[in-house]
Amino acid sequence: MVVARFTPPDDAAATMMALTDDTADLARVLTCLDQVADVTHDAVLRIKIRQAAEAQQLRDALLAEASLQMDAVLDTTQTLQRVARMAVPAIAEGCLVYACEDDQLSLRSGVHVDMRRLRAALDDAGTADCLEALAQRAVNGKARRVHAEAPFGAGTRTIHPEVLRARGRVLGVLVFLFDRGDERIPGPDFLRDLAYRAALAIDNGELYEQRRRDVVTMQQHLLPARLPVAEGLLMAAKYAVGDRVTEVGGDFYDVVARTDGTVAALIGDVCGRGPEAAALTGMARHTLGTLLQEGVSPDRALGRLNSGLRRDGSWRFVTTGIAMLRLDAGGVGVRWFSAGHPAPIVLRRERPARPGRGGGVPLGVVADPVIGRSRLHLAPGDTLLMFTDGLSESRDGDGVMFEEQALWAALDKLRDAPVDELVHELSRTSAAFGGGGSDDIAVLAIRAEERNDRS
Repeated sequence: MVVARFTPPDDAAATMMALTDDTADLARVLTCLDQVADVTHDAVLRIKIRQAAEAQQLRDALLAEASLQMDAVLDTTQTLQRVARMAVPAIAEGCLVYACEDDQLSLRSGVHVDMRRLRAALDDAGTADCLEALAQRAVNGKARRVHAEAPFGAGTRTIHPEVLRARGRVLGVLVFLFDRGDERIPGPDFLRDLAYRAALAIDNGELYEQRRRDVVTMQQHLLPARLPVAEGLLMAAKYAVGDRVTEVGGDFYDVVARTDGTVAALIGDVCGRGPEAAALTGMARHTLGTLLQEGVSPDRALGRLNSGLRRDGSWRFVTTGIAMLRLDAGGVGVRWFSAGHPAPIVLRRERPARPGRGGGVPLGVVADPVIGRSRLHLAPGDTLLMFTDGLSESRDGDGVMFEEQALWAALDKLRDAPVDELVHELSRTSAAFGGGGSDDIAVLAIRAEERNDRS
């Protein structure tokens, strides 16, 4: 018997044995064993290289998929939930996500292959405190991978925390729970890379939410704080910020009471978004509202705004409509002035909804724009609906506009609803039709009050 030992690529010890008789050439046997050892070494090396490449491809695929899943949403809460879900079971048996708020860690999401076991562990105050303390030590740079039977019973063998850090700021901690042995646990570099990608997604979500809050706040400052109370009229307005808005839009509305007893209601839309559009929005509403309140005719008010837009040299244009309302014996008389704005809709108590007449040329385009004019009358209970194109032109997945398919059915359903419910439900229905929508929606409803409503 000839015994030979050699070292494969994985540094383990290997032994080969050859059985020979007395006539065997020992030198030749050893040469053959050397050749077998070389072939075995090369074969094992190729296997190891292939396995390493496959493992790297798998890790890259997991990281790429994780990035896609986390980047698919901009809501911070949903991102935190996705971070936990995408880790289980592909990466670990369990994953906890702690968020850092005001220098305090709080558990925001948790997923495990055995959710009953996870809930039981977290319901135990000692276990919950232990995990939070481990996460806090990771933030302080004093804790890494922990091998222990507790806190999840005999199944859990390893707990690995990774700090979520982006732009030099600690956002939280990922805590991975492993039931598997060390040889099947992803390396620290992989888990660190995963945590880094998760932190970027969370940070982007927080930035988006903060910017959206700023947009909503600024948008509200561009709108009237409240609508005036006018005899014989019931009024309500709704402004809905587009679902994916990160810049201030240009929609606006206002209602002003005039000294001659008429009420002027205006609505408009500045082309584009962003700071310049916001500045023009504020100027347009303030200019028209102030001039109309001071008794200036709608024609002259629109002309003054057009001159201001042309003088500033902006490429942006403004569509706007003004309704002049006056009580009469039979209800409310309405004169409509339009500068390229969508025509208002009249909801009659006993008849289907009908669009009015719009027309005109947007302001800021030519020196002397044509203004569309029309007259209509509201009987008691009838409603004048003024809106921006974000309502009527909301599109579904097939490109069909809300105005073409669902608007009229929604109006017939909401015909007798209170005006505040009407504007709220109409804007909500339009946004839902468009899958959340990306354009702002402004709706202003004015109803001729019925006598029994006044008593």
